[in-house]
Amino acid sequence: MYELKISVKKIMGVCTSHPPCVPGDSFSVLDGDIRVPEGGSICMWALQSMLPVITPKERSIAEDPNQDWLWRVHHVQCPDPEGRVIYKLERKGKIDKSMRSVEKVEDKITASHEVTPFDLSERINGLRNLRVVVEEVQGTCTSEMVKGDFFLLQGGRIYIPHQRHFCLYALHSVLPLLPAKQRPLKDGDWLKEDNHVICPDPAGNVVMRIEILP
Repeated sequence: MYELKISVKKIMGVCTSHPPCVPGDSFSVLDGDIRVPEGGSICMWALQSMLPVITPKERSIAEDPNQDWLWRVHHVQCPDPEGRVIYKLERKGKIDKSMRSVEKVEDKITASHEVTPFDLSERINGLRNLRVVVEEVQGTCTSEMVKGDFFLLQGGRIYIPHQRHFCLYALHSVLPLLPAKQRPLKDGDWLKEDNHVICPDPAGNVVMRIEILP
């Protein structure tokens, strides 16, 4: 497994995200965990486009390079043809599993789950601000997420607290629902009342709750 750094390389158009992406914006993926530098965020739409590439880029690929295209792909772009934010995916070295265990224990010690470190007083384009929080872990989470872990969504931007992480795969499972949950829904739509999502790992069973913030 490799640690990945994913950063904005260039913008070939106009990024309509709020705030707009700028070259140098970055986040990391470490053993399936997403981490964001202090004060940073991730564009929800760009993340959905690059998710299929992130998982194999974390890993050593045994297939002959002449038979597989992924080894030579180092850039991914957002889905907006008017914005075309280009991201670079860089391997930062192999992961020492023993050090990862130490880091995750330190995460638990320093976590402050009830603090919202971001200013959510503004609604971007009238969209509701959301908080996705781990409500319970019914099995064994290999990402070692715990009750109270969370991320925030404001407009199209995902915010993960500094020095915390959120599981890439759990986040992937909840992402498709979030744009709808940001908007008023009609009575009778199941998504209006249903606020829970479970991660895809049947041995982990991490249950997440989507909260609409005032």
